[in-house]
Amino acid sequence: MSQALALAVLAGIISGALGLAPISGSIALVLVSYFVMLPMMLAGLTLGLTAALIAAGAAILFNGVIAGILPALIFAIAFALPALLVVRQALLSRQDSTEGLVWYPPGLILAQLTVVAVALLAAVFFAFMGQPDGLLGIIEAVLVDAIQQISEAAGQSAPDVESIRTSAVFVPALVGCSWLVMAAVNAALAQAIAVRSGWNRRPSPTLADLELPSWLWPLIGGALLMSLLGSTGLGLLGRSALIILIVPFGFLGLAVIHKFANRWSYRQFGLAAVYAGIIVLNWPILAVVLLGLVEDWAHLRRRYM
Repeated sequence: MSQALALAVLAGIISGALGLAPISGSIALVLVSYFVMLPMMLAGLTLGLTAALIAAGAAILFNGVIAGILPALIFAIAFALPALLVVRQALLSRQDSTEGLVWYPPGLILAQLTVVAVALLAAVFFAFMGQPDGLLGIIEAVLVDAIQQISEAAGQSAPDVESIRTSAVFVPALVGCSWLVMAAVNAALAQAIAVRSGWNRRPSPTLADLELPSWLWPLIGGALLMSLLGSTGLGLLGRSALIILIVPFGFLGLAVIHKFANRWSYRQFGLAAVYAGIIVLNWPILAVVLLGLVEDWAHLRRRYM
């Protein structure tokens, strides 16, 4: 077995193990599982697409042997295939007569991942359409049961069921946004590790130069119209899709901040403060998303830089 093949299989086993971490019940392992795509992406961005395919196959097989066919299928759709998409697109390039070798733009990859997130959400939504109250009913039942068990274990009174059901409508969008951010963060980390190790196959893109494709706007318009159909059913799907489709503009807002940060005397300190504010306070992310939406129309980086 060659070194590249061994490393690809090892990466797949690590990804497969991370994918099963949430069933362990350990909070620490659940947090680590956030990086489930990282080993597969790292294998691809250092050793090539074939290595990524081997890693993905090993991860799916590992899940199938340990947990069964259904978890393996879920892993393949939710994690392995998106990781392969990122690797394939990231390694695409073309020769330009003036610019030389031009690599596939990261903004396009981010937009494609966003479409995948919406497609996965729609697939889950329609899969549970035959159940009472559909996907929302399943989410409500799971949340009520989980929170009641936690309250009983802590010796506290059970929370109001109606408030839990009110919160349930935000779960699909929250999960979709979390998945999308997870995929983007894993891709960025994989590329950073590849560059640090000297095994990278492409240069790292600069966040400050991120551009999003214009075709995201018709999708946003469609999701907005669908969201007007009500608070449940297709209306819930539209509202959740709309929130997910806006996530890339958060990255675009960060791109604007990074571009303007080049003028700051203490650039690293300023960027660290921005990210700390987002992580600790949460609400600044809304301002960053708004900045990204404005940038896509006003092109602030071109006007003022």
